[in-house]
Amino acid sequence: MNSLLVLISALLYVLSFPLWNIGFTAFFALVPLFVAVENARSATRGMALGIAWGALMSTGLGYWLYPTLTNHFNVWPPKAVLFFLICVVLPSCLIYGGVILVYRFVYRDHPLWYALVLPSLWTLGEYLKETIPVLLPWGAIGYAVLPYQRFVQIADVAGIHGLTFLVVMINALLWLLWRRARRKIKKTATLAVPLALLVLVTAVPLVYGMIRIKQVQEEIQQKTAVHPPIQAVLVQGNFSLHERWSGMGFYSRLQAYLEMSAEDTGQMGQDTEGETEETETIIEATRARLTHAPPDRVIVWPETTLNVLAHLDDHLFRQIMDFIGDKALLISGGLMQDEASGMTMNSAYLISGNGMLSRYDKNILLPYAETSMMFDWIGRYYTAPSEFAPGRTPACIDTPHGRAGISICFEILYPRYIARSVSSGADFLVNISNDGWFGNSAMPHMHLYAARMRAIENRRFMLRAANNGFSALIAPDGRMVSRTDLFQRQRIDGDFVYMDMAAPYTRFGDWLVFFSAIVLGMALLRLVFDKD
Repeated sequence: MNSLLVLISALLYVLSFPLWNIGFTAFFALVPLFVAVENARSATRGMALGIAWGALMSTGLGYWLYPTLTNHFNVWPPKAVLFFLICVVLPSCLIYGGVILVYRFVYRDHPLWYALVLPSLWTLGEYLKETIPVLLPWGAIGYAVLPYQRFVQIADVAGIHGLTFLVVMINALLWLLWRRARRKIKKTATLAVPLALLVLVTAVPLVYGMIRIKQVQEEIQQKTAVHPPIQAVLVQGNFSLHERWSGMGFYSRLQAYLEMSAEDTGQMGQDTEGETEETETIIEATRARLTHAPPDRVIVWPETTLNVLAHLDDHLFRQIMDFIGDKALLISGGLMQDEASGMTMNSAYLISGNGMLSRYDKNILLPYAETSMMFDWIGRYYTAPSEFAPGRTPACIDTPHGRAGISICFEILYPRYIARSVSSGADFLVNISNDGWFGNSAMPHMHLYAARMRAIENRRFMLRAANNGFSALIAPDGRMVSRTDLFQRQRIDGDFVYMDMAAPYTRFGDWLVFFSAIVLGMALLRLVFDKD
């Protein structure tokens, strides 16, 4: 019976995320797991249930990795399975097996234990994914409730970990209420306390969310009244992985991006046939057909768009500057060679039409894909580098068009990293990515969810451009002003303003993690004193 409950819990958990998007199941998905754990005859059996839950959950959310490895990287299927088991399933088993073991160790039948200790324990388990380099901080239950816009606004106080804390608390209090109601205990107080806590933990975020959304919208209106909004142009080229990394077609892709970035071009048509080796020919031919764009634009191209180092010289950048216009800013993914190590870096070029060129180099590398982590599991994909050098540039970059907080691909999953760019003065956030590796799976949706959460946490506009989608202009309350579709060649335009609204999470960071550590420490100390 306990095994069935674990299976049901893992299934409900997975259903709360994309592609299923049944977000409300997150509020009770953990209840069957808690039932099974407390029914287990020993701590060891409880830990085994946690291990099983971690394996099922990680498989349900990370299934996309196997076809990514076999279809795109041509990894031998048995090796892909081994990689999935060791690098995805095993860490989840260890984390959630450990969480459940501590659960049983510090357990106490008291409403405050369910309201504080259990959520703290779960939150600390999720936080481990951010601190251990070989792990990825994805799949936290707080992301699943993003569709409930009012509820998630409280993320600007405690971040994604705060939402995880609240959702786990709701699960725990629901289980406590159900258990006590089944026992038919006549004392009203036994149900009143957890019921009151449940109402409180649900009502407070909703009320806060309604107030905060109104404040954000008023702030945007005030900014718009003082300064004209800036036009965001997000270009999704939708080039296949083969087209991007086969070593051919660089100038044709550049021409396509230039055409899509010009004024009122809308969606791009078919690929330009042939390869032109002279950049002047490309720029001049494109300019002849298209008018210059208006000033005050921020154009964003996806990750590794400028991906042929041999072509990235001063002459090319000058031609791009001339094309985009004096008052435009282009932020494009590209490659850069590290002078110290000779290795390639995954970078973002900030190209201003007034002649300023700056760069951000990706600081947090993707384990196994961008850094080998002792073993080269994946190998090389055409001309794509098999390993990158970590960047050392700050994430907040000064430009003539405001201060931009830049992140590349999965850096968006690290909330404190993004918050540091805002605390350093970023007026708006930019995330560039290439999610084409994942196909039509849950992962592009999860990356989009993460970008929306970072916008809420820091109360900044987020400009996101991904090669195959999703590209989106995201408001500071998490709303998507506009969004592309997956695997479509599209450009989206939208207006945004530079924000300076203070968010508690930006200032104080992961204070809830420290609070959770204190709560768990007190629970452990109480256990020691009780034994004495």
